[in-house]
Amino acid sequence: MKLKKLIIFGLSLGMTLFMIGCSSSSDENTSESNKLEEIKNRGKLIVATSADYPPYEFHKIIDGKDTIVGLDAMIDKDIADGIGVELEFLDMDFDGVLGAVNADKADLVLAGMTATDERKESVNFSEPYYHEKNKIIVRKGDEDIAKTEDNVKNMKMGVQKGSIQETFIAETLGSINYKSLAKIPDLILELQNGNIDGILCSENVTNINIDSYEGISVANSTVGEDIHKGASVAFKKDDSTKELVEVVNKILKGLNESGTIDKYMEGARNLAKEE
Repeated sequence: MKLKKLIIFGLSLGMTLFMIGCSSSSDENTSESNKLEEIKNRGKLIVATSADYPPYEFHKIIDGKDTIVGLDAMIDKDIADGIGVELEFLDMDFDGVLGAVNADKADLVLAGMTATDERKESVNFSEPYYHEKNKIIVRKGDEDIAKTEDNVKNMKMGVQKGSIQETFIAETLGSINYKSLAKIPDLILELQNGNIDGILCSENVTNINIDSYEGISVANSTVGEDIHKGASVAFKKDDSTKELVEVVNKILKGLNESGTIDKYMEGARNLAKEE
């Protein structure tokens, strides 16, 4: 009789310990699947970006230190402060940033990125935080060579690899004679050297580069002008980012309603002109 009671007690204790273990494991998995809590526990927000795109993000020596600055960098700091953590950048080529966030190497992407239907298949997006048009950069004296879509289709255009501008040139216009590179400064050099005829990029980026480099100008053209549907923040495409997206949207809404993002852009443009 005593042996039977001991066996029953042992089985009951084992089952209790098993349930406790399952509960702990479940709690741990829940915590791990919440990206916002993961960031808070880590004490650091890791942002994937491509810091060669002034005035959105670019490198500048501040107090003797190489620093990533620009509109997006200012927004990143506000997001990190809003969560209550430090900020760290993961700087890479633009066509690699979405892969980084989906591989959990970064918590989000802030890189002047447009939320296209194709990108929405692989990542989640915030609401747009900044809207602008596109322009075409050409060599001085060539301002009238890109007036129509046929003109642009037959030009050797330069675009940033993985950008909406590349999709427009390659798929919408159907051009086969274009060059895509990872960094805008490399495209500018190709244009100056006569290896390409024009570069399609956002208006603020166009203006910054025209001020920074010799021998280039903005084309008298509206081709591709309205393909930029607004820059958004990108996140890993699963339920773990739901709360993080909500927090970021709330912060972005406050920045826009207060006019802060416009002030940030003005400051970023002035900072880029000092280069």
